Amino acid sequence: MKVAVVLLAVLALGFSAPQPRKLFHEHFDDFMNIIFEEAGDDLDHLFEHYIEFEEFRASLDYVQTTNFKELVYEMESLPEFKAVVEFLENDNIDILFFIDMFNELVEQAVPRTRHTISGTNLSAFITDAIAEFPKAKLQALFDQKMAEEEEFRTAIDNLQSEEWDNVWSALWENETFQKEVQTLADNGIEMHMLLDEIMAVFGQN
Repeated sequence: MKVAVVLLAVLALGFSAPQPRKLFHEHFDDFMNIIFEEAGDDLDHLFEHYIEFEEFRASLDYVQTTNFKELVYEMESLPEFKAVVEFLENDNIDILFFIDMFNELVEQAVPRTRHTISGTNLSAFITDAIAEFPKAKLQALFDQKMAEEEEFRTAIDNLQSEEWDNVWSALWENETFQKEVQTLADNGIEMHMLLDEIMAVFGQN
């Protein structure tokens, strides 16, 4: 069940995502397929356990509210956010793909059964989910793509460039964006944890 694996990574990707001639989300699917094959059952069980906790359910409920949708619309209207989107689109990074995928996964989130866990909220779920990822295989796939897939390598190199750092930093310095990030945190959605999970999907955490 995909929701157990990409629930929050997809949200973060919706705010910062990659896509080139083999579309970036197709590269992303390659990494996710390894996670599903190697750890899918464990992640399903982990999700089934967390869904029992009110803190965790509250965060899932929040992302389905009008308030969350309005926050995203406000965020998308920021000039600094538009600059981030423009930078990513130069590498064919399709943000809508990831946002639509996230919405679909949230709608599939339903209670089911139990696993060893480290907390009761969304951040703990992300930490525990990352611990289940087959890191060595994800790292190997990342290294292979960097060596063999020019578009993937270009996108990753661009996301490690000074230009990207400047665009990304400008967004985080925007006061409205900072308030939006705090609102997400107040509802149990911590941006730094989402970014950690993105790195982990690519075997980089």
